[in-house]
Amino acid sequence: MTELFKAPVTPEEHLRDELLGTLVGLARATTSEPKTEDTDDVLNAGLRLAAQPDASEERLQRMLSIARMEKQRVAPNCATCAMPCGNTNDYDFARLWNAPEGIRTLKLEMLSAAAALAEKHPQGEAQTAVYQVLFTLAEDWDEELLAPVAQHARELCGG
Repeated sequence: MTELFKAPVTPEEHLRDELLGTLVGLARATTSEPKTEDTDDVLNAGLRLAAQPDASEERLQRMLSIARMEKQRVAPNCATCAMPCGNTNDYDFARLWNAPEGIRTLKLEMLSAAAALAEKHPQGEAQTAVYQVLFTLAEDWDEELLAPVAQHARELCGG
């Protein structure tokens, strides 16, 4: 499952990481601000596109713009906050690629599970798990804390 995402080499892969980082920021924004009627759809569409290895630069850029606009709708004051807390920052995927192997592997499993769930147009517990996984990607947790989140996501995927 972890082969779905790999360290970026091409411009499209770098853009994919930027999109995923923005989706993490969007998911994190919903912990302190209410979602809009479009947030789930934007998040899931972004994950589905990011999981397509042949996604074009144009499509990735368009989805990145949509995700940024949705994040602005969810948390309109964060971009101009005088005392930013960092809770809604986009995730820098260089942190994932440079993480110790065990942590990187768990986070990639979680990301792959979130993409698989997004493919099924999730609702309820499965949709909540997508948000939980994306939120957790930005946390500096050790393997012991990441393992239950990864396990729960795998179970919801049927594996």
